Amino acid sequence: MDCLVNIFGRLGLESLVLDVPFVCKSWYRATLNPECWWHLDFSKVKRHDSLSYDDFTSRLTSTYQIVGNFPVTAFMKSVVKRSGRSATYIALFDYFTEEALLYVADECPALRTLVLPSNVLQGPQFKIQNHMSKWTNLQSLKLKRCFDMEELLTQISIHCKSFVALAIETANIGKDEASAIVNFLPNIKVLDLRYASMEKENLMTILQGCKQLELFDARDCTGFTEGDEEILKHASHIRSFKHEGSFKHEGSMGSMLFYFPYHSADGFRW
Repeated sequence: MDCLVNIFGRLGLESLVLDVPFVCKSWYRATLNPECWWHLDFSKVKRHDSLSYDDFTSRLTSTYQIVGNFPVTAFMKSVVKRSGRSATYIALFDYFTEEALLYVADECPALRTLVLPSNVLQGPQFKIQNHMSKWTNLQSLKLKRCFDMEELLTQISIHCKSFVALAIETANIGKDEASAIVNFLPNIKVLDLRYASMEKENLMTILQGCKQLELFDARDCTGFTEGDEEILKHASHIRSFKHEGSFKHEGSMGSMLFYFPYHSADGFRW
């Protein structure tokens, strides 16, 4: 049984829900162990009316004979409950509700990595920082947008003492945001700001202030030029500094920065 649990804990959510439990009784009993459910990736689960309704959700709908919209929040709750409050990794689904986030905050105290999709945080009233006190073990956080980075980093610095990795794509890194990264995340090791709007002086603030950085992804940013010798000099202490594709747009409107959001397929790697 211990061997089965060890193996099943390495499988994806689709296999755990739709394949393994139906093989035999002993395999089903093994999936009842919370240790099988420490890594929960809901990113492939879609609503029935989603344009990207995929095979995983289709199989769920067919297997459990669900009519109408797939109840993604109810499904997420049932799976998280199986983890017995031991889940350490959760990637939520598109358009998740605050109800879902509150449930994760209450039922996942051991969480170390949280990944939130792009189609969330549609307004400043939806604040992830309000829940940081529940995740004292959090080490890494990936967002696609953030409305109040200073407040978020303040809460992380207060409650998440082991925090070392932050990814915010298509972010707007101004003077205040750069200073907040330096002041509130002094031990940050991984920083992913790909596709950000970030002027050179703010990038330099981060490079000079975050001395423990091991990976810094600043590719495809607007506000500084790829290959800038001064930037590379100050980034020499970073084991992996990525800056390809970054540029400062100079056009008829002077030095105004133009911000182009992209979707990254790379994921959060370090």
